[in-house]
Amino acid sequence: MTTETWAGWIVLAAIAITLLGLIVVHVAPTGLDPLHNPVSQYHLTRFRPWIAVSTISAGVAGIAAIIELTAMLGGAALVAGILLGIFAAARILIPFLRMDAPGTGPTAIGRIHNVLAFAAFGPVTAAAFVAGGALHDGGYPGIATWSTVFGVVAAVGAVGILILGVTRRKGLFGLFERIIYLGFIAWFVLIGVAGVAGLR
Repeated sequence: MTTETWAGWIVLAAIAITLLGLIVVHVAPTGLDPLHNPVSQYHLTRFRPWIAVSTISAGVAGIAAIIELTAMLGGAALVAGILLGIFAAARILIPFLRMDAPGTGPTAIGRIHNVLAFAAFGPVTAAAFVAGGALHDGGYPGIATWSTVFGVVAAVGAVGILILGVTRRKGLFGLFERIIYLGFIAWFVLIGVAGVAGLR
């Protein structure tokens, strides 16, 4: 079994756990509204173990994706690997540094949580575009195209959140954040399948 194959399997297994945890907390009686409440708010509910494992698993997927892309592209994967490393570190740390509960004053931990959230979403979105270029140049045009497509999806969510921040409106924050999740989860599935199936 090649490095990209076993790394691809780890990517798929880890992102499947991420998706499972997200599904559980979204169907559980948390009282949260997916259109408005951030995903991190599930960490403040009794279903915290599910979202904590889900979040950490995304970090594991990021680490495995670094290994896979490096095996596929060599040094050309360096920038994408650095971006994914930042994403992975942020996702693994977030469950231990939870957001401030709504209605409470800001705390140092809450501020760190916000930084980690940006350190996760921004780099993984950028990684999809950077990896797309490297994959195209490395002889994987099909994967490169879809990598860019899923990067665009995540970017749409990120732009939505930035607009809400500039206008100081919370509005559909939850919706835009979940669009980012859709983009990066689909991207990890793509990368995992590419490693397992040897797609180009």
